[in-house]
Amino acid sequence: MGGEIRVARVTLSMSGRSAARRAGVSSSTEQRIELGDPNVSVATLCAVAEAVGLDLVLHAYPGRAPGLRDTGQLDLVEVVRGQAHEGWQPSVELLVGQHGESIDLALFGPREIWACEIERMATDFQAQYRRADRKRAMLAALHQRAIRLVLVVEDTRRNRASIREHEGLVRAQLPAGSREIIAALRTGSQLGRDGLLWLRRPPRGR
Repeated sequence: MGGEIRVARVTLSMSGRSAARRAGVSSSTEQRIELGDPNVSVATLCAVAEAVGLDLVLHAYPGRAPGLRDTGQLDLVEVVRGQAHEGWQPSVELLVGQHGESIDLALFGPREIWACEIERMATDFQAQYRRADRKRAMLAALHQRAIRLVLVVEDTRRNRASIREHEGLVRAQLPAGSREIIAALRTGSQLGRDGLLWLRRPPRGR
């Protein structure tokens, strides 16, 4: 970023002192920015960038999320693994993306793979579904077998109410229900379509 600011300033035939004056910062601060000092605030960086005709845009990209243990999701993962037929080969936090994206729980079967994403709280269901579907697509790019997306949601009154608002999307995109998913999970049979699985978190100490 410092290099880009310097190139923009030089292209405008503007001195460092002039750029600093326009940004309302000291000349030494402007120099630190051009040298790539990481201790400069974002506000100051934006001011200097604007002074030389640049717009600074910050954007967050999906990366490696906190571990399942950190978010309390591991309990639900263990419930799924505990009910899985021996024909399923489970893989927890399976890395699928170049930026640390991982599937919470992947279940490998002979003819299909389940990409299980664990949601303890349904906050923005559409966004949560899109994020899970992107990770499913990443997994699909690595394997020749069919990939089924199973969204595992903690069974609470609040989550039920939240997802009820998106009933149409759930029916269209996640048609398999909990009974169908559990039956396939326990028998090792194919699911054949995506689905939403409601699970209760086990009591503490069990």
